[in-house]
Amino acid sequence: MRPEASLGRRLLIGASVFIALALVIAAIVIGFVLHRFVQGQIDQRLDTQINFLASMVQADAAGQLSLNGSADGPPFDRPARGWYWQVSGPSNTIRSRGLGLDMLEVPATSPPPPPPRPPPPPPATSSGAPPPPPPRAGPPPRAADGPGPNGQALHYRVQRLVIGDTPIEIVAAAPRAAVIGPLREAMTTLGLSLLVLCGALVTAIVLQVRLGLRPLDRLRQSIADVRAGRQSLVPEEQPAEVRPLVDELNALLKQNATNLERARAHVANLAHGLKTPLATLGLALSARGDDGRTLADLVDTMERRIRHHLGRARAAALAGPARSQTRVATAIGDLGAVLTKVYAGRAIDFAADIPDGLAVSCEPQDFDEIAGNLLDNAFKWTRQSVTVSAVIEGRTVRLQIDDDGPGLSAEQLPQLLQPGQRLDESAPGFGFGLSITRELVELYGGSLAFARAPAGGLRVTLQLPLAQQRP
Repeated sequence: MRPEASLGRRLLIGASVFIALALVIAAIVIGFVLHRFVQGQIDQRLDTQINFLASMVQADAAGQLSLNGSADGPPFDRPARGWYWQVSGPSNTIRSRGLGLDMLEVPATSPPPPPPRPPPPPPATSSGAPPPPPPRAGPPPRAADGPGPNGQALHYRVQRLVIGDTPIEIVAAAPRAAVIGPLREAMTTLGLSLLVLCGALVTAIVLQVRLGLRPLDRLRQSIADVRAGRQSLVPEEQPAEVRPLVDELNALLKQNATNLERARAHVANLAHGLKTPLATLGLALSARGDDGRTLADLVDTMERRIRHHLGRARAAALAGPARSQTRVATAIGDLGAVLTKVYAGRAIDFAADIPDGLAVSCEPQDFDEIAGNLLDNAFKWTRQSVTVSAVIEGRTVRLQIDDDGPGLSAEQLPQLLQPGQRLDESAPGFGFGLSITRELVELYGGSLAFARAPAGGLRVTLQLPLAQQRP
């Protein structure tokens, strides 16, 4: 089945694609937010270290830098771990203990703006010596990523300050793994959670589609019940989305019933209109003695045909072909028994392979006429045996009748169903049996085909609708 041929499959595929796309977008957005959060935590820690160093650094008149205390607190006290700090001035550089003799090479960025103008000197203290000038703030710390000692990938925070008249640069670094590691762990947990959520959502969609399409399955069963004759109309107790379809369908059923009744009335009128002229014609022909007897018999045959079709039209109006059933095995068995006695002088072997309980949607008298004509033809031309088999094919029953008679050529097969056409003029009859049989078969929506049988005779393949099982 093609995907577009199933409404449920289309809904499942569409919902699954939408859910997958939504979860992928959600993972990207959440990953970006987590990266910003973790990065912000690292930057805040490095900026705290920069502020701590700025409060401790001092510069003498020659621009020599020094620290008023120790700044190697955790995690900057661990060597070769990626947590480093460095204070650079025009005369010297102060580094963290974990950095050793290495230098931090910050990736090149835009040059810093010129330092602000120095403020006026503070007033002298009671001892007469001015206090050390506080550091003047420069631009806010900037971030950069680049290589560090031993090929480590580092994340830098850099700030430029002025101590007195001495410009300095304070650098604090953290390993990129401090950002990538927690982010990877968080994204792994997030990915697993999103996969579980995706499975739960798809399962919910499957259940929703099945529950949502269940009214359509009930509608299909209701239509099958109408077709089988178990009810005349589709129940109107349907969901609001399906009710307009049910209303239109019931309106169509009512219209078809009205048209069928009108057609039956026309057939009845036609039959009654023909009966009186035929009766008059029959009386006139009977008065002519033996000369008109043959024509009178034909008139009688026509009248019986009219009564037969009128009766069938009434039966169709009251019940419909789908409501009538005929057991195939029983009917074929009875016909075979009768024909075996009729042709008892030829000792014909008759065999039927038909499943028990197999039934066709056909009036019993019509099926007897259809199968009787075909079996009589097979018994008439067979040499020794006639076999009948039946199988179910979808919603139809395929019935095959084989004989081992002389058979027909490929040119003669199309002539079998022509009205009045007789392939053997020496045999009795008028040549209308098979054509009438075909009309009856087509009336029930079936088909009739002829071919050569494996034994060399004629194979007749009859297909009729399978009867719906009655409750």
